[in-house]
Amino acid sequence: MVGAVSRGNDRRAAADNLGSWSTQLRKGVVELMILLLVRQRALYGYAIVRELKQRGSLVAGEGTVYPVLRRLEADGLVSASWSDEGPQGARKYYRITREGESFLRRAWAEWTAVAEAMGDLHAEATTDEADEGDR
Repeated sequence: MVGAVSRGNDRRAAADNLGSWSTQLRKGVVELMILLLVRQRALYGYAIVRELKQRGSLVAGEGTVYPVLRRLEADGLVSASWSDEGPQGARKYYRITREGESFLRRAWAEWTAVAEAMGDLHAEATTDEADEGDR
């Protein structure tokens, strides 16, 4: 009986770990996603949040995006300027810097290498599973 309870708890823990893993994955790529967005055009913080949410709720919200924007600005990867155009009042717009462009190129190469390796591993695992099913 104790073993059955333990296995049930293990399964729930594994399911909980997936949520945690997914959150960490998203946090890990949010810098890259923001740099790609502000490379296209200058955007203010909440517009970045909206853009990311439109792409499949990739980021939880402002509590994730604004700290990343502050860090990117402190690291010199984005620059920020205030604009008070429009009825909404002053907004801080972000755009990528030369350093940010350089970082983005290198980070994108790293991302591509990781994605290709994951794709290759997944293809191998899928092929191995199919081969085992044929036996």
